[in-house]
Amino acid sequence: MTADLLDQVAAQRCTQLTLTPRETAILCLVAGGHTNSQAARVLHISHHTVAQHIADMLHRAEAKNRSELIARAYCAGILAPGAWPPQARTAP
Repeated sequence: MTADLLDQVAAQRCTQLTLTPRETAILCLVAGGHTNSQAARVLHISHHTVAQHIADMLHRAEAKNRSELIARAYCAGILAPGAWPPQARTAP
């Protein structure tokens, strides 16, 4: 595959990524540096539930790790650029 084709495939993966509101909340916390346990405490859920949501997001995004997942979420417009702590992008 050429580099252009690889770029097209990567861009297509980004635009097709959709997350539930709960997954988006978890991703915002993870992108801000929270561990699974910390995110669970903030959201009043089990750390196992957080881990399962992250595993589901990684699978759907075809991401190898959290960093790649976060990058794809920014690429897909799910996370607002320039916001700290990371926040979900609001609808235009």
